[in-house]
Amino acid sequence: HESPSRDGSRIMPDLAVQPHPLFVPPPPVPHPGPPPSDTRGNPYSRIMVEVAVGQTSSDLKEKCRKWKREPYVRAILGIKLYEIKNTRNAQGYRDRAMKAILWRQGARRQTWKFGTINKDGSATGVNGCNALNNPDYIINIPVSDAFYDPPVPAIGYVPLAPPPAILMATNITIDLYEVQQAVLLVQSK
Repeated sequence: HESPSRDGSRIMPDLAVQPHPLFVPPPPVPHPGPPPSDTRGNPYSRIMVEVAVGQTSSDLKEKCRKWKREPYVRAILGIKLYEIKNTRNAQGYRDRAMKAILWRQGARRQTWKFGTINKDGSATGVNGCNALNNPDYIINIPVSDAFYDPPVPAIGYVPLAPPPAILMATNITIDLYEVQQAVLLVQSK
């Protein structure tokens, strides 16, 4: 992707979700499209994920702000993994504070603190992220956010029929407990 800062540099997210070519045809005019595409004519990703481990929270927010400037980006998920602590949780893993922030076009920002401890080292308590399927720690991003949906199609661009309504009405679901456990498993013990 070209950098939203418009300085000619190219950047890429840590993870991106883009529509399959079966649902978004190549643009009649390659890059920049419409639909928005890279220099090879592949549709741009609509959902970006940024993970900050060594970067500060401010660095993460700035990178996510850059993605928010792009009209084709529908959702941005930023995850901050704070420093590993010397304390251990009940399973014997070293504690770590973690935070997720979701920005979606037309919706309020959502924030979750899902580590085994809070950033200041205090316990998360009984309402913490400590089990699968806790609705307080589930992120839902509509599948429809992955597809290009221009209000007025560009000249020469013929959108394909959208995926079945049953698919478009579903969500990409992220259980933050699973993310937490995956992080704890790979960090140094």
